[in-house]
Amino acid sequence: MYLTESKIDYGRRTFIRNIALDIILTLLTCGLWNFFVQYQQMQATNFFLNEARYSFVAWLIFCLLTCGLYHFYHEYRMSQDLQLISPMIGEAQMPLVHLLLSIFGLSIITDALQQSHINRMLGHDGL
Repeated sequence: MYLTESKIDYGRRTFIRNIALDIILTLLTCGLWNFFVQYQQMQATNFFLNEARYSFVAWLIFCLLTCGLYHFYHEYRMSQDLQLISPMIGEAQMPLVHLLLSIFGLSIITDALQQSHINRMLGHDGL
């Protein structure tokens, strides 16, 4: 439904990321690199959904206004949408697991799992 061959080809060139490198850069930059990772994941999800459901600027503003609480909702919702795009890859409880990881301060793990899901949707199984 959401994944066509032309979308997969474009996605392979644009949205596959090296998860290990993203984690290392996020740690080295004290979390600043994760803003770029969030932006890229929002772009990928919007592309596969064929709609502008995620906005980096809106996400950033809402996170600042709610002292980070909006980010929990964002991670849950993005996990639901990734599962909607390609349900065979994710587990049924993926959104709940990602929400709990974020609540316990492990958002970097949630982002890595979401990027892994995006990579697997595009046929890339490595880190």
